[in-house]
Amino acid sequence: MRDMVKTVAFANQKGGVGKTTTVINLAAALGEKGWSLLLVDLDPQANLTAGVGVDPGEVEKGMGELMLSRRVSFEDIIRECAIPGADLAPSGIELANFDINAARERGRERILAERLSEVAERYDLVMVDCPPAFNLLTVNALTAADGVVVPVQCYFYSLQGLASLISTIEDIREAYNPDLEIVGVLATAAETGTVIARLVLERLREEFGSKVFRTVIRKSVRVAEAPMYGLSLLQYAPSHDVSQAYRELAREFARRLKRI
Repeated sequence: MRDMVKTVAFANQKGGVGKTTTVINLAAALGEKGWSLLLVDLDPQANLTAGVGVDPGEVEKGMGELMLSRRVSFEDIIRECAIPGADLAPSGIELANFDINAARERGRERILAERLSEVAERYDLVMVDCPPAFNLLTVNALTAADGVVVPVQCYFYSLQGLASLISTIEDIREAYNPDLEIVGVLATAAETGTVIARLVLERLREEFGSKVFRTVIRKSVRVAEAPMYGLSLLQYAPSHDVSQAYRELAREFARRLKRI
């Protein structure tokens, strides 16, 4: 894997579409395959941090401190987490103030890319969990990334704003990162057999074609339960059919990543 070091951002301006859940469970599936991973929590809400077994309240230095101070290194913030094979760069208190504090810095959109260069080669993959907003943090993630995964819940309102997201990705590509690619659009929280899930999937495939992952993550209460224990679903319910779906997603994801 070492010849395929990549950074992938998981982004959607709409909240609650499964970005963090996708990062955690895809990471768990890749970890089972022996991948070495760095999980970067770039969301001030710190859901990724909590979801992999780290108490955000006990994080003294995290991504906020790293992004705003050269005196803080990745060595100062990286820690082990519940996902085998993965390290965590946790969300920090200062992350919520990043847009304001970095607004006047030259090259502010490239801060994450520059800081990741310190450690990225240690890992097979860097996975960046973006906030549910198009702010300077998201711009940093997309500028640093080789690719982006877009999770979309199988509800009508989740389709709204996708055109804006694609436009933003195009803007980032033109302004800062010409190599940025869409790895895939992932349908999440699908209620099997419902008309709305079928219609949303049809719409996604009409608009994005082969960019839509063939793997679909169906809705399950188990998916919501696992983070309460600081575990991935694959650890919490390893034989569950949604755990198997994330393993299939990992296989599909790996094939797509090799083409970027």
